[in-house]
Amino acid sequence: MTDALRTDFAPLLDVRRAAVVGASDRGLGYTLIENLTAHGGEVVGVHPTRETAGGAPCVASIADLPWRPDVVAIGLGARTIVPALEEAIAAGHRAFVIPGLGAEAAGEEGDQARERVRELLVAADAVCVGINCMGFAVPERPSGWIGTVCPGFRPGAVAAIVGSGSIGEAVLALGPRVGFRSVVSIGAETSRDASDWLAFHAADEGTRAIGLFLEAVRRPAAFRAALERAAEAEKPVVVMKVGRSEVAARNAMAHTGAIVGSDRAFDALCRSYGAIRVDDYGDWLEQLEVLGASRRPQGTRTVLLTNSGGEAELVADLADAAGMPLTPLPESLARDIDATFPFHGVHNPIDYWAFAEPEVIVPDLTMRCATHPEVDNVIINIDQSWRFLNGERDNAVDACRAMADAALASDAFCAVLSTAVSDPADDCVLEAARGGVPVLIGAGLGMRAIARAAQWAPRRPESPPAVAPLDAPELDRDAGHLAEADAKAVLVRYGLRAPREIRAAGPDEARAAAAEIAATVVVKADGPAHKEKHGGVILGCTDPDRAAAAAERIGGPVLVCEEIRGGAEVLCGLVRDPQFGPVVVVGVGGSWAEAVGDTARAALAPIGPGDAERLVRDVGPLAHRLSDDEIRVVADALVAIGRAAHDHPRISEVDVNPLVVKDGEGVALDALIVLSERS
Repeated sequence: MTDALRTDFAPLLDVRRAAVVGASDRGLGYTLIENLTAHGGEVVGVHPTRETAGGAPCVASIADLPWRPDVVAIGLGARTIVPALEEAIAAGHRAFVIPGLGAEAAGEEGDQARERVRELLVAADAVCVGINCMGFAVPERPSGWIGTVCPGFRPGAVAAIVGSGSIGEAVLALGPRVGFRSVVSIGAETSRDASDWLAFHAADEGTRAIGLFLEAVRRPAAFRAALERAAEAEKPVVVMKVGRSEVAARNAMAHTGAIVGSDRAFDALCRSYGAIRVDDYGDWLEQLEVLGASRRPQGTRTVLLTNSGGEAELVADLADAAGMPLTPLPESLARDIDATFPFHGVHNPIDYWAFAEPEVIVPDLTMRCATHPEVDNVIINIDQSWRFLNGERDNAVDACRAMADAALASDAFCAVLSTAVSDPADDCVLEAARGGVPVLIGAGLGMRAIARAAQWAPRRPESPPAVAPLDAPELDRDAGHLAEADAKAVLVRYGLRAPREIRAAGPDEARAAAAEIAATVVVKADGPAHKEKHGGVILGCTDPDRAAAAAERIGGPVLVCEEIRGGAEVLCGLVRDPQFGPVVVVGVGGSWAEAVGDTARAALAPIGPGDAERLVRDVGPLAHRLSDDEIRVVADALVAIGRAAHDHPRISEVDVNPLVVKDGEGVALDALIVLSERS
């Protein structure tokens, strides 16, 4: 595949006629016929000996089809699929779903069939869902899907692109909880991949939110371009990626590489375009449910209604942990509620239990809160389990009805939340859906999803200022690491500051260097960074004689540096990821860099000053310790490092650890640059 994006999927979302090659009365061929004839679809089977299959008429070959289908579904095995595909392509067909050729087609025969199918599809530039997939499903439309399209699978604005067939099955089994534009199981991504589908839905008017469940990114440049299209269209993308690998981290020479790894680089890509990264299916699903609603949170001023004091405290804690703490009720709203119901000092969250009958108080409170100009979001926490009977079931349905009414009458974002994690009853979900109100399960999952949605904004990487590349003669050498002094010389040229330091061939020159610096010095072996692990660093040389003695102890050439104590230690670095290109990273520096690497943050490079400053602020320990001016000092260092790597593609790693930030300035005490092989 090239890096070009192909977005020719529209016919699959509106299939009217389909051909099923390998039609049968059972198995895969039967299921395809069943799902493609649903909702008025017209299907003709292709089978050499049968007149009908699965209730559909059959013809002997693709050439005998009575009309041109919107899609050709091929349900054949490794021995017969290649000639069938050749015949279909020769007849001019260019849209396929091929569920097979997965694990069931093992061995040499299967390998050969997969390779030949790929060659044919790519050569014809054909649209193909698969191979080795579940297919595609569109609510209330014919679907090329080989599993169960469950009752309740309803239309909506969420597009789900999944690399796992079982995840696709789980999504279709949700019933009416989430309204979907489509669900596609991309399988082996033979001639179209997740990047193409992402770009398609970025431009699709019927899509509001896009969910990706990925096992791999096959074309990083195309994926980046598709994320950019989604950001331009202001459509949030929720990404769950499995198969994380830290092989790159284990092989890295620098602290930065050990912290970043391949998955952190992917995370940097997502962050650069505002894609929401989650780690669990539940978070993924709840986030899509919130973002796919007809209205999203426009702020963080939230009122919580509940019928349980304990659950009120629980959800309040979870809201605080999610970064969207509950705020006091507006005074005018509190006065109105107290004048109507005997709370005698109502507060947020509002526990309404026993103050009036639920069918009276819940509609009143939801409408008052949703229509108040100082309220952005109204959430009611009430269990809606499908297992409830009688009054409990009625209370849940009534609450969902009240929230839908409030949503339709106001500009507020309204949501129904449940502490329980059992599936909500369909009548609750459908009642809420009337007003575009999501019904969320699991208070923690739901609050996180609402908070992320309230804080989400489309983002694209800031373009750094255009400047001419700088020469760096120190980089004109073979692959490997530069000596510390040479690495610092390159970085100083790009704007970083280093301590006063002088190279010395032996003790006598070290004595002279210390005298010239005229301050307490550090004596280091004149080699790469991180020499303290091997006894190559001696601190606290307070006079020239001690510096000479330190040089003699180390042996060989040394670097005599002004010693700088105090200040905050910051790690600034860069790794050139083989998939996603240069990635800058910032975190806690010094000997603790790798130990607290989970607090580090990464972004694509080169990076602009605004993005760099936001990145530093996102590292909690640094944001709490550094002043605004000091944060900008660190951001400037990241911009400089990214620019150096952009100008000189052979730079594969950069490590400044620590960058000591003190008195409004940053000084690179230690630096490492690693070069790749010459091209």
